[in-house]
Amino acid sequence: MMMKSKRNSQGKKKEKEMRGRAEDGFFSFSKPLLLFLAAGVAALNFGCQPNQTILKDAAPGPTPMATVESKKTTFDEDLREMQTADFDYILVFRRKDGGEFDKDDQKFLRDNTPPETNRWRKSDDGKSFIAGSGFGFTPEQMTALQNRFIVEDYSKPEIKEAADKPANTNSNTANSNSAGKAQANK
Repeated sequence: MMMKSKRNSQGKKKEKEMRGRAEDGFFSFSKPLLLFLAAGVAALNFGCQPNQTILKDAAPGPTPMATVESKKTTFDEDLREMQTADFDYILVFRRKDGGEFDKDDQKFLRDNTPPETNRWRKSDDGKSFIAGSGFGFTPEQMTALQNRFIVEDYSKPEIKEAADKPANTNSNTANSNSAGKAQANK
């Protein structure tokens, strides 16, 4: 029995030595590694600071601008802008009571104008709207708009003339021309 306990105690002793060596080896290897890593992180931290000379030489940041009141345009300027933009159709809408347009009026305008209407301009302190478009308004749209608003037409003269002529005038002209040619041929 004595033998067994000696062997057990020697076995335990060897195990402790092995563990101690393994632990010593780990710590002996990791202490310098940890010191090296800590030194590297510290060097990077101090080395990555911005250069104060460059920072001082940099242009100053933008200064906040003072609020500038937007220039109010007159009706004539707004209308001229629409004409300069070369829209074929330019219509001005005003409330019949001369008041300012409200949300319902604006919605009615949008609902009763072609979706292709290119530009809208609120003018006269909200008392008129100017529409600029390359597309004409249908007769139904114009009737609805004229029932609710005063409508002023500033469209191009050639567009107005074409709209004012009856649709069958062109066909009568074509028929009379062909009839005239037929008589000339006889």
